[in-house]
Amino acid sequence: MSDWNQNHDLVYAFICVSFLADGEVDESEKEAMRGNVKVMLPDMTDDDYTKVEAEVIDKFIELGDESARMAHYSSSLGALKDMFSSDEDRFKLVKNLAYIARADKFIHENEMKMVEQAVSSLDMTDKVNLVKTESTLFVDFKG
Repeated sequence: MSDWNQNHDLVYAFICVSFLADGEVDESEKEAMRGNVKVMLPDMTDDDYTKVEAEVIDKFIELGDESARMAHYSSSLGALKDMFSSDEDRFKLVKNLAYIARADKFIHENEMKMVEQAVSSLDMTDKVNLVKTESTLFVDFKG
């Protein structure tokens, strides 16, 4: 495995929101993750993404249980807070997490908690408004 870096943290956060919420990653969520990484990291090639995704999945499996995975999610959010320092970039990250959460047309309670945790960890609580329905999750900037 290559050295873990912030690109891994980004993919890890997306995988956590997708998988830890309902125990599965469907095709719509996989496409949402790949597309959102492209938005956040436009210089990442498809080959690089595939490699990072495989390493992240290995790490996710290696962690073994939800408690360890959530602890790593928290640490990844901390790394992403440093990587995305502007409110605009952090807002984009929250929007992308919400996009992944709603990709399967259902907002699971755990997905909502994880997006809320991201808002808090990224110091965006006063700047972001989350609006949830059963099938979608909107993120508004309180500029």
